[in-house]
Amino acid sequence: MLKQSLELQSIKNIVALLPYQYHQELTSVLMNHFVQEIRLRPNQSIEVVLAGESFFLRNTLFNEADATFVLNQLSQHSIYAFEEELRHGFLTLRGGHRVGIAGEAVVEKGVVKTIKHIRTFNIRISRALEKVSVPYLQGLYEGRWKTSIIAGPPQSGKTTILRDLAKIMSNGYERLNIPPQKVAIVDERSEIAASFEGTPQHDVGKRTDVLDRCPKAEGMMMLIRSMSPNVIIVDEVGSEADIRAIEEAASAGVAVLCSAHAKSMNDLEARGIISSDTFEGILLLNDKKEGHFVHKKRGKL
Repeated sequence: MLKQSLELQSIKNIVALLPYQYHQELTSVLMNHFVQEIRLRPNQSIEVVLAGESFFLRNTLFNEADATFVLNQLSQHSIYAFEEELRHGFLTLRGGHRVGIAGEAVVEKGVVKTIKHIRTFNIRISRALEKVSVPYLQGLYEGRWKTSIIAGPPQSGKTTILRDLAKIMSNGYERLNIPPQKVAIVDERSEIAASFEGTPQHDVGKRTDVLDRCPKAEGMMMLIRSMSPNVIIVDEVGSEADIRAIEEAASAGVAVLCSAHAKSMNDLEARGIISSDTFEGILLLNDKKEGHFVHKKRGKL
């Protein structure tokens, strides 16, 4: 019953972002479909995205007044956070749901300062799926957690697996004799723990500490100094600074599990992500959310 009530409350929170005339149909859709995204575009019908397909709500035409309503609803969560998050292009809501925004970027000295004339929104429905990382545990853990990359194209399940791994690492997994560990998450884009006002909205384990909205390279060093983790989890690495920080963490005895955008080993190699000998395992996912382990020199393990 608790899980059901939370789901119903989550639906109410999402529906409340839109004007009243959309509530009935949108509520029905959310209760009867596994919705991934709700896309709002100016002078277009509202699109509902499911796994591998989408459809449009009947008799809807999202207009400028509707966009203003959505913005007013979003800003009620926190005026300060709203202003700060605009320049990142998204906002995180209670429950871990994320609203991507698009409009006119205000750029100063090559840096996006904020976004104005916001008319486009992408409401991404957040769900924590349990045990999705279990099929890969024996490749990631061999008496200890191995510093590893989870790679794949967009929406292949990278972040979902990292989130589930955080919980398993933190709580332990008796079936495979994996003991609990101190886990730290550098959640630069609030996608793993989906923190809202400092509190993770997803269950990432009882021994997990989250540093939200902090650049990955700097955050890893901060957490090593302040929280003494056994394992660090970060999402979407790619810069040289990220790789150097992972190398430093590994040299300090801290395992790092991270994700990276890549469709193949060639992509990882071209970006220089796996040039470091620090990485011990690579889990490559495809667009069907299926994964296999590979070795950067010898092919599939």
